[in-house]
Amino acid sequence: MKKRIRLAIVDDQQLFRKGLIALIREFEDLEIIIEARNGKELMELLKVQQPDVLLLDLKMPEMDGFRVTEQLGKLYPEIRILVLSMYLHNATLLWLLEKGARGFLFKDSDISTVTVAISSVMETGYYFNDHISQKMVKELMRNNTISPDFTPVVLSLREIEIIRLICQELTNKEIAMQLFISARTVDGHKEKILRKTKAKNVIGIVMYAVRNHLLE
Repeated sequence: MKKRIRLAIVDDQQLFRKGLIALIREFEDLEIIIEARNGKELMELLKVQQPDVLLLDLKMPEMDGFRVTEQLGKLYPEIRILVLSMYLHNATLLWLLEKGARGFLFKDSDISTVTVAISSVMETGYYFNDHISQKMVKELMRNNTISPDFTPVVLSLREIEIIRLICQELTNKEIAMQLFISARTVDGHKEKILRKTKAKNVIGIVMYAVRNHLLE
């Protein structure tokens, strides 16, 4: 039996939160284990159990999504954060990425987009919609909007090849099929890339690739 993806939903708007929960419960492979109205409630509940994916609103009383993202990056970096918002400025997007967010969803997204995003962050480590794409990250970095603290390192041709495929949003399985190697081998290369570049996650790898002109 396929393992269910454990979710946490944090949003102070009860109508939105309850509606999203009702929709998600229609999917057998998804399980909601935490529901909270703000970051303060969430942090208490995380002491008992941790989800695989967190759907996180930004504007909340007592402890907002920005503080939650920053805290989870330090205390629970394995939790994949999907930020919920109506609109995000470029600088805000990049700050959240640097602090550990794995993707973004507009609050008016349909449920199919939500489930795709959840699956994507589980399979690839991140989710980029049309608004937050590798092209946008590349443009922001080209204009020096942000400058991640990555030092160039020596990468093998195979590692560079895998980085470029990661930036095309391919899963480990898809990369393996394209390169005629096993998914386990891809995972091994990915671990080496993370270690060499000192990136924290796949988002970091994408930023490293852009900063060091590996996609050109």
